[in-house]
Amino acid sequence: MKMKDSVIVLVSGGMDSAALLWLAKEKFSKVYAISFDYGQKHKIELSFAKELIKEADVEKHFIVEVPHLKGIEGSALTDENIQVPSEDYPEGPPITTVPMRNLNFLSIAASFADIYEIENIGIGIHSVDSPYPDCRAEFASSVEAAINSSSIMVAKKKNRITVWTPFLGMSKTDVLKIGLELKVPYEKTY
Repeated sequence: MKMKDSVIVLVSGGMDSAALLWLAKEKFSKVYAISFDYGQKHKIELSFAKELIKEADVEKHFIVEVPHLKGIEGSALTDENIQVPSEDYPEGPPITTVPMRNLNFLSIAASFADIYEIENIGIGIHSVDSPYPDCRAEFASSVEAAINSSSIMVAKKKNRITVWTPFLGMSKTDVLKIGLELKVPYEKTY
């Protein structure tokens, strides 16, 4: 059964966002995608995102540069002086935290949602991401409230914009299983 008409999905090129994109194709009649160049070390992710989105055949793919995140020091994802660790996540926020990254991404996606009258914004956060402050249920509901209180579409049409987080509370294995059921081309993910 299809949900509200449309969704814009944050797509990084990784397995979580790929599974989310394929799930969105099942749940919504119109699917848009948005990817970000924020100075991440693994720029190859964007190439993978483009391939996934091409195969998913979405309405439109937006690629947005977020230059102010490139200058943030102290994160292994954007700081050239810090190596990206390969070990498991720690208890607290990991060194790969880019402060307010998802807040920035969701705010930008909300601008497109307003322009294109898209009712949902999809983000693939899940339980393994919980050490990141901007990957928790509290964050998602708070940003959804902020988006709705500042949306032109909401003010005019009295519709609501939902921050769609179907993987919240799931493990990475759960997300992988959903993707396999949906026949996500994981070989095209980073």
